[in-house]
Amino acid sequence: MKTSELEGCALDYWCARALVDDDEEIAFIQVEPSIVVTFTHGTLRKLAQPFSPSSEWGEALEIVERAQELRWIRGEQDTHCWVRFDGSAPHEGHAAHPRIALLRAFVQVRFGETVEPYPRAPHAVLAGKVHAYDAGGVPPSYGDNAGADSEIGNIRSVPRP
Repeated sequence: MKTSELEGCALDYWCARALVDDDEEIAFIQVEPSIVVTFTHGTLRKLAQPFSPSSEWGEALEIVERAQELRWIRGEQDTHCWVRFDGSAPHEGHAAHPRIALLRAFVQVRFGETVEPYPRAPHAVLAGKVHAYDAGGVPPSYGDNAGADSEIGNIRSVPRP
């Protein structure tokens, strides 16, 4: 897939991947019909939350804040965006909407001119490698082994009479 043509879920997916460094894990709890992610990166925290920067400016603000230089030219049919992130060379994006043009340029900075089709099943990504969950499985969490007799989370409070 060309990064210059990404839109919708595919664009959201690759934006999420671009926000996280290779040494950090990102879990895609849901991929279709919309993206639900879990990741922590700097001050950005998403814990099993929807992520759709292609449809909302609020979700795209993390990407806007990373821009060191940003310029748009809006025409009647499309928008042309030039943006530079963290010491990178300026990159361009084209789309009908300025947000989509910016997001395409952001993905291009991290992954280049093309990306692979994204996996449709829940999975995690660490060091650029996709790790699928078992069919019907859920991503691991810290509370998986917590049962009624578990010590996890017990703060040893005094029982009430």
